[in-house]
Amino acid sequence: MGKSLSSVNLECELAGLAARVRAGVATTADLIKLMDELVVEADYYNKDLLEACLSTVQTEGLLSAPGFLERISEGSPWRRSPLGIWIVARMLELTARDDRAITAWDQVINRHVGPVREALYSRSRIYAQQGHHQAALEDLARAIDGQSDYVFLSKAAALFSRITGPSSSASVRKIRLALLSSTTTSLIAPLLRLACFHEHVDAELYVGSFDGFRQEILNPASKLYEFSPDIVIIAVNWRDAHLPAFSDDPETQVTRVVGEFRHLWETLLARQPCRIILQNLDIPAVDSYGYLGTTLRGGLTQMLREINRRLFEEVPPSVTVLDLERVSAVFGKRLWHDARYWHSMKQYPSSEALPELVNQQVALVRAALGLTKKVLVVDLDNTLWGGVIGEDGLAGITLGPPSARGEAFQAFQRHILELKERGILLAVCSKNNLEDAQLPFLRHDATVLHLDDFAIFRANWLDKPTNLREIAQKLNLGLDSFVFLDDNPMERALVKNELPDIAAPELGEDPATFIEDLERGLFFESLTLSQEDRGRHQSYKQNVLREELRSVSGSIEDFLRGLNMEASSGPFNEDVLSRVVQLIGKTNQFNLTSRRHSEETVRRIMGSDEYWTQYFRLRDRFGDNGLIGLMIAHELSHQPGTWEIDTWLMSCRVIGRGMEHFMLEALIQAVRAKRAERLKGIYVPTQKNAMVSGLYSQLGFRKLEGSAKEETFILDLDGYQTPTDGFIARSREHVDLRF
Repeated sequence: MGKSLSSVNLECELAGLAARVRAGVATTADLIKLMDELVVEADYYNKDLLEACLSTVQTEGLLSAPGFLERISEGSPWRRSPLGIWIVARMLELTARDDRAITAWDQVINRHVGPVREALYSRSRIYAQQGHHQAALEDLARAIDGQSDYVFLSKAAALFSRITGPSSSASVRKIRLALLSSTTTSLIAPLLRLACFHEHVDAELYVGSFDGFRQEILNPASKLYEFSPDIVIIAVNWRDAHLPAFSDDPETQVTRVVGEFRHLWETLLARQPCRIILQNLDIPAVDSYGYLGTTLRGGLTQMLREINRRLFEEVPPSVTVLDLERVSAVFGKRLWHDARYWHSMKQYPSSEALPELVNQQVALVRAALGLTKKVLVVDLDNTLWGGVIGEDGLAGITLGPPSARGEAFQAFQRHILELKERGILLAVCSKNNLEDAQLPFLRHDATVLHLDDFAIFRANWLDKPTNLREIAQKLNLGLDSFVFLDDNPMERALVKNELPDIAAPELGEDPATFIEDLERGLFFESLTLSQEDRGRHQSYKQNVLREELRSVSGSIEDFLRGLNMEASSGPFNEDVLSRVVQLIGKTNQFNLTSRRHSEETVRRIMGSDEYWTQYFRLRDRFGDNGLIGLMIAHELSHQPGTWEIDTWLMSCRVIGRGMEHFMLEALIQAVRAKRAERLKGIYVPTQKNAMVSGLYSQLGFRKLEGSAKEETFILDLDGYQTPTDGFIARSREHVDLRF
């Protein structure tokens, strides 16, 4: 048997010999011999051939044939064949040899043979059967990473539900998420919860009744309000506007539809402070007026476009519009809608389009929770240019015209620069000599990126995970804030295996697809863009300089004294409101309660005499850190003289500089003016804020009571002196502690 035979020919030969065995003109030994030749000689993975072999094993009863089980034992020639190790793993799983099956799947995964997602799914399923739920969840998360196949994701969602029940455990954030829709949700709801899990979000999901989104919102006694959601997705589409194909009075129609949506979000926000994700109206692929539907003022397409324009203009800050029209257009209009599913079960969009819609929904959920990725780390050779700079030299690498490939690399660099300009930090992690790695950024005339565009530049011969850990430490950011780009699949696999919190999207072989490959993950979706965001790169570059000062300072006191820090503060106002809400939504490490207040809630607090609010800015010799912290406190109505700290948080960029002492002193000064006798502090542990678990004790608060979910502390103000160290001066520019 030669390797040149097609898989179809091999399947036919296998089926023919099996038939002859059943007819008694060939023996089982002949069949096993053919399978030996087929499996051992196959130097590739082929799903059809795999299924044919497995079917033959089962239908012909080969598992009980003398000597056959030797083929699946350790050291067998089958274990050295790409096709063979898959057959071995599947047979061991079928024969309930769980531990041996896991070992076989390990081999498949480590060798990256065939569809690794299927191997990870199979190993996850075995772990789940054994009760090893954490290992099962880790494999399942890797299996669904970057996947858009509805059938596979649906299968994975079913396994996820069996592993976790109604709740998962290994999540950064727990939320109550409501899905309200005008269409069938039975297919999308499991995918939504699975996608949240992949983003380390444990979503307790409430699914509204079919086509009941209006009733759920307008009825104050509905189960929606009993559920008390943190985020509500209102999944509507063009049919929900109830527009005619043509209208003689399009303005009335448009105003009616926008008014209906406005009434819904205003009612919901008044009864339940939350983040609303409202889908706008997609434009159907078919319009009975054709071209006229777009050009005539009363045409359906033109009315839908005007409604969408007004929605973007009129929604309040707590409502985010998911641009369903753009999503459906990018996916493909004719694939977006399946008339058979619509008429049979009112499913919209098509099942094939559901993973894309869910990805968009969860990207906005992630942004609302402050889990947007902050750092893009890039490899260099064959990632930012073609070729190997250390071998090919400056003239030998491919970057810029006239080469089409060079233009693709240049376009990719331009896209990365645009990400930096909107606040994404850039870093380099490359196996290279430092001088070689820096050369294109200094001297190549087609480069778009330059050395100053990178917050950190690591080019050495250490392994990538080691360098990535160091970059995270230098930036003082968690690994879950990182996206790592590398053209080498082995490097990506190593990072995914050792640092699973880092997103490492797959890159195709053609640099022309790199932008699409990166953006498919929607890693950098944000709901707002502040001046602090735009200045983030410079701020972190300054932090690197601060770290250099720390390294040469004789002591931490010398370092802090050398920073020449000045802080200013003031009560919340409209000028800082968006930044305040952004910090509340995304700050996780230095956050005592992790309470998430919407913009409407913050505005109500801001206008209330019962609350004290304060934002804090910090600058030093290296530059302005911007608005980096805030506090919210109020007097307890049932305990006059006791003020509770509702929110106390600070950006990770300034942790370790004593700013917490300055903030506490500001609060104490303000409440003493209100004749306060004591402060009450609450610490709510999360997976992210362990660093502040002992803060209240360190500041002199005494612990009253505690549980795994919440700890309470009291500080008596009589005679209390804030343990300030004098390293932070009050800025002459602005300090306002008023209520």
